Amino acid sequence: MRPTPDDDDPNVLLRAKGVGKSFVGNMVLSNVDLAVRVGEVHAIVGENGAGKSTLIKILGGVHQPDAGEVSVGGVPRRLRSPRDALVAGIVVIHQELSLAPDLSAEENIFLGRFPCTVLGTVDRRAMRTRAAALFDQLAVAIDPDRPVGTLSIAQQQMVEIAKAISVEPRVLVLDEPTAVLDEQRVATLFGTVQRLRSQGLGIVFISHHLEEVLRIADRVTVLRDGRVAGSARVAEIDQDWLVGCMIGRDFPAHSPHLCRFGRSALQVDGLTVPGEFTDVSLTVREGEIVGLAGLVGAGRSEVARAVVGLSRPSAGSITLFGKPVTIRSPNAAARLGIAYVTEDRKAQGLLPNRPVRENATISNLRRFAKAGILSLSAEAKHVRDLVKGLDVRLAGPGVEIRTLSGGNQQKVLIGRALTVGPRILILDEPTRGVDIGAKQEIYRLIERLVSEGMAVLLISSEMEEILRLPDRVVVLRRGRVAATLARAEATERTIMKAAALAA
Repeated sequence: MRPTPDDDDPNVLLRAKGVGKSFVGNMVLSNVDLAVRVGEVHAIVGENGAGKSTLIKILGGVHQPDAGEVSVGGVPRRLRSPRDALVAGIVVIHQELSLAPDLSAEENIFLGRFPCTVLGTVDRRAMRTRAAALFDQLAVAIDPDRPVGTLSIAQQQMVEIAKAISVEPRVLVLDEPTAVLDEQRVATLFGTVQRLRSQGLGIVFISHHLEEVLRIADRVTVLRDGRVAGSARVAEIDQDWLVGCMIGRDFPAHSPHLCRFGRSALQVDGLTVPGEFTDVSLTVREGEIVGLAGLVGAGRSEVARAVVGLSRPSAGSITLFGKPVTIRSPNAAARLGIAYVTEDRKAQGLLPNRPVRENATISNLRRFAKAGILSLSAEAKHVRDLVKGLDVRLAGPGVEIRTLSGGNQQKVLIGRALTVGPRILILDEPTRGVDIGAKQEIYRLIERLVSEGMAVLLISSEMEEILRLPDRVVVLRRGRVAATLARAEATERTIMKAAALAA
C-alpha cells in the first residue's frame, strides 16, 4: 500500500519528493516521498538506521538533500538551515532535547525572541504570562521561572513542546515526543496534538511505539534501509502490517525465561532519600527480573541511583548476597558486583565524541591492564567480542559512538556495564528510543543473562515491557511502594491502579 498524493492537492502542506541523501558514499535515503496534509498527523516509523533522523534533519534544514526537493504549501523551498525551516513554517522537536539548563523555562521558550517593552528591555511580565498560557494549553504544572536544569526529563520535554507551539508553525515535527513521558503525559500530549490538528496544522510524528502510531496518526510511512517500504492510511492497516514493513523479516516470538531463582542477590529495606522516596523495600534473586514500575516522578530512577551510590540514603539498608553493605559511589557498587545502565545515555552514559572502543571499556580499564599498562590488544579483542556478541552494527570500533543508531548505542552501553563482570544488573529504561528490532535483541540479551543467574532490576515506563519481562513487579507511587505483584497478578489494570490510585 503506497498511495501517491496528487501533486496539485491543495491540502498538502509539506511534501518531500524523491529525496535522497548520502554521507561519505553511504546511501542513507533514496527516492523518499512524503506528503503531510492540512489537519493531518502523518507518522514515520522504521528501525534505527532506517533513515528517519536524516529525513527529519532535511525537513528541519540541518541537512540538505543530494536529490529531490521539499516544498511547503506548494512552494519549493531550499532549507539551508533551521532558520530557513522556521521561516517556511516547519518546527522540529528533535529526540535529543536542546534546552539551556541554566535558563528558566520561560527564557528557553522565548530564547532569541524575548518580548520587549517600549524601552527595549525584556518584558518579563508578558513573557511569563505567555509561558503560563502555553503550559495551561499543555495541561502541565511547570513554574515558568524555574531553571530547566532542575526539571525532570518529562518536564523538559514539555518545555520543548511549548517552545515549538509558541512560534505558531504550519508543520510541527515531533521526533519521539513520548519517549520520556508516562501514560498520563502521553494522553495530555495527544490531546494537544488533536487540538493542533483541528486548527489545521500538519504534524509529523515519529515513534517506536506502534500502538501510539495506530492511536494518534491518520497516515503512516514506513522507512526501511533508507527507502519507503510502505505508506497507507492508518485506518486500513494494523500492527502486523507495520512490523512486516519495518523489519522485512520474520518477527521472532517471545519466549519467557525459565523461573529458576537462586538466593537473594539484592535486598533493599526501608531505604529513604528525603524528597525523592521513602521506606522502599524490595528483593531481587539470582536468575530473576524484578520490574520497577510507576508514573514519572514516582521515584523509580531515584531508587536505582541510591542503590549504586549516586545519592546518600538517610535511612534503610542494602544487603548483597546476605551481607549488609554501604555503597558510596558507582565504582564501589561495581566492585561489589552491581552494574548500572542510566536512563539518559546522552548526558550520563556515553562519551559521544569518543570511539566505540573507549565507550565500551572505560568502566573497567584495569581488566585490560598488565603491570599497570593498558593492553590495547586485549582491549581490542574484548570490543570485537562485545560487538559480535551483542550484534552491534557499526563501521568499526574506532568510529565515534554518536554516529551509531540509538539501538546500537544502547547495546554498547549495556556491554560496558557487563565489562565489570556484574552479578546484579540495574537497567533504567533500557529500550528508550530503540527500534523494534533492537528492542527484541535487548530483550533476548536480558533473558540470556538471567538464565545464567544474573539478578536484574528493570525500570521501565513501557507497560508492554513491564508486563513482558519481569517475574515480579514493584509499583511505586509518590516515592513509596504501592504494590508488589507476582507475574500472574501483574496486569495493566493492577499496575496502573497501584501507580495512580493507591491510597
